[in-house]
Amino acid sequence: MNVGHTPSLIMKKVPFSFRSPHDRYLKRVLRYLRIVRETLKAFLPAEQFTLLNLDTLRLSSDSFVGADQREVFSDLVYTCETVNGEAVRICLLFEHKSSLPGRHIYVQMINYLRGIQEEDIRQGREYFTLTIPILIYHGESPLGLGPLREQYGPVSPLLAGYIPHFDIVCIDVQALSDEAIEHMCEGLLLRYVLLVLKHIRDAEYLRVHFRQVLIFVSENESLEVSLDLFEATFIYIQQASTLQKEEIMDLIQTLPPAYEQRAKSAYEEILEEGFEKGLEKGRKEGREEGRKEGREEGLIEGIGIGLERALRAFMKKNLDWSDAAIADAFEVSVEIVQRVRRSL
Repeated sequence: MNVGHTPSLIMKKVPFSFRSPHDRYLKRVLRYLRIVRETLKAFLPAEQFTLLNLDTLRLSSDSFVGADQREVFSDLVYTCETVNGEAVRICLLFEHKSSLPGRHIYVQMINYLRGIQEEDIRQGREYFTLTIPILIYHGESPLGLGPLREQYGPVSPLLAGYIPHFDIVCIDVQALSDEAIEHMCEGLLLRYVLLVLKHIRDAEYLRVHFRQVLIFVSENESLEVSLDLFEATFIYIQQASTLQKEEIMDLIQTLPPAYEQRAKSAYEEILEEGFEKGLEKGRKEGREEGRKEGREEGLIEGIGIGLERALRAFMKKNLDWSDAAIADAFEVSVEIVQRVRRSL
């Protein structure tokens, strides 16, 4: 396991809970080819980077994370060719356990690579596809893992051939200094991503450097690309930082008009998404309670007080909705909606 290379920054490895805001953020920003190219340039050893034909870099629909691995990491997979035309997979892995995985990460990585080999066999490929795994580690404590072969302790050179070996590029976000990130000469977009990842738990840093981590500026990218990356980062800060929502809305008023408007639109989408999730939770809780209780709770018979509360809250905020539309949205009868409405 190759964690010793340090082209221009420290490399180690990242945690995220499945479908967490960290995971969603990285999956969104790493769909931009330029940011992936900057990542490869910054963290691959130079002699390896020059072997890749980045004109052939493409996002793949593949994922090799099995059901038994989803608690550990998720991935984005890119395909590429070398300058000699050889096929390469570049797998960007987001490790998202809340605690340090220790040596267990080696087992998870072996299982991941096995899934890739099984896919090659199913597709009838003559050779296994060369795979470059890049693991992003977002934990607060240093990972500190060395090569896999070192985990076996002293082994006679005559027997060392039995030790499994593979290299992996690990990016330890917290181990990167701000100075190193800010001076990434060819990482103009990547540095914004790394800074917000590193400081997402540091509210004071985000207050002081709000513009620095939000306004993606690059002369080679359109304003629309910059605004999309800004929106992704703004949503990430909203969902993952400890900044109060009112404070964030005050801060966005200091941004240029295009960014301020994009932030306000994104904030409305966040509120709508949260409201929809609340409604679904209310419907689910109501149905479950109804099945368990089988009796009237409040005014709604057989479906639970959780759903009743959700209906009440929705009706108060949406006076223009008809009984039929509400019944359809909540998957209940019109009669139940009418009974709740009469009680308001």
